[in-house]
Amino acid sequence: MINDITVWVRGAGELGSATALVLHMTGFRVFLSELPVPLAIRRTVTFSDAVLAGESYVEGVKSVHTKAHSISRIFTKGHIPILMDNPEKILPLEPTILVDARMLKHRSEAIKNFTTFTIGLGPGFIAGKTCHAVVETMRGHNLGKIIWQGEALPNTKIPGNIDGETVRRVIHAPAKGILEWDADFGDLVAENDLMGTIDKRHEIKAPLGGLVRGLISPDVPVEKGLKIADIDPRGESVDYLSVSDKARAIGRGVLEVILTFLKKSKFGS
Repeated sequence: MINDITVWVRGAGELGSATALVLHMTGFRVFLSELPVPLAIRRTVTFSDAVLAGESYVEGVKSVHTKAHSISRIFTKGHIPILMDNPEKILPLEPTILVDARMLKHRSEAIKNFTTFTIGLGPGFIAGKTCHAVVETMRGHNLGKIIWQGEALPNTKIPGNIDGETVRRVIHAPAKGILEWDADFGDLVAENDLMGTIDKRHEIKAPLGGLVRGLISPDVPVEKGLKIADIDPRGESVDYLSVSDKARAIGRGVLEVILTFLKKSKFGS
């Protein structure tokens, strides 16, 4: 029955992409939706670039940008469709399950009536009120935990601790303008290395040494303060082409909550 269940994952960033990947690999009919200008930075493990390039790959799985009326054709080819994020055009497709992976991190709209079963990732959702279940996204003991009543831990506004680094490992745009990267994914950089420029005059320098794991698309016009890059201080030991442990744990948490729902409902019979 799993291959008859259609899941809409709203948001094709890192967590949404990992969730879609897990569900796709386990046999669900899963599609994504994304904004016209995606803001993902870990683009080697997100499907969001398909919106800009027409297609993208994560761990060998292909996502294709398409319109709502064409998703069956993409499913038939074994790929993951990605649509523009427009609920008015998506809801007529009648997905059974919605996973809201936009990571808005604040009190979000009620999505409980969008589909038969709804799941919110991280803070901003109230299980039992604005959605049916929430999956914890905060690093730590409860990462990936299913919450049936209540909320996930609040957003701390501090990036997760990796090898002793938190705030310093994330780079924000020093100015508004057009971005050009000199660095690429997988590059090893030292502190103060030049990584790129905005409008050819505002320099973007590495705040610490490590491996370049995140770079926002240069096709995205940036605003001052926008998160644009991420450096992993663990260096060359990092597999930047594979979904992170955190994202995979959350994707598997979503799989668990969906299977629990199916077991208890008519869809699981």
